[in-house]
Amino acid sequence: QLLARRVESDEARELTELIESEVARLTELIDRLLSPQPARAHEPLNIHVVLERVLRLAESDAGWAVKLVRDYDPSLPELPGDADRLTQVFINLISNARKYCDASRPELRIAVRQRAGRVTVDFIDNGKGIPKDAQSLIFEKFARLTDANRAGGAGLGLAICREIMTNLGGSVAYLPGQGGAAFRVTVPLRLERMAA
Repeated sequence: QLLARRVESDEARELTELIESEVARLTELIDRLLSPQPARAHEPLNIHVVLERVLRLAESDAGWAVKLVRDYDPSLPELPGDADRLTQVFINLISNARKYCDASRPELRIAVRQRAGRVTVDFIDNGKGIPKDAQSLIFEKFARLTDANRAGGAGLGLAICREIMTNLGGSVAYLPGQGGAAFRVTVPLRLERMAA
């Protein structure tokens, strides 16, 4: 807030607003983890707006050098959901993709489609993919995948993604055979199909 008062350019102002809203979102997320509360009501949201917000956050990172390929479906309707929790899922998946990308020419493709009453968001990087013997473990808590090109994390990101999507009545899955590591987030279009 103090920084926002001192900035003059529109871009700097936009970034400080983004930082401020992310701090508020993360504070609320921590509060919910420490003091579980009833699930919030789902509100109509535009999946592309949520994605673009997350990508703006990623691109503002000083070390970001990933080429983004956006493959969106502009005809998608709004869908009921929780923008904050979807934001967390997308942040985790984009963060993982960044680590797995080909280091010499990192690229991430994001494809959004409507399929049989659901919206799917695919995150496909151009790295080596996940070894077959590790694919069954990636959604387990504290499963740490490491290799020479990647720093190991805490092993919670994908487990958190699965938990959030299950609570939203959707899913997240690994898609083998896509070249790099590919994950599909599926979100129902209709509220009656979603978990309370």
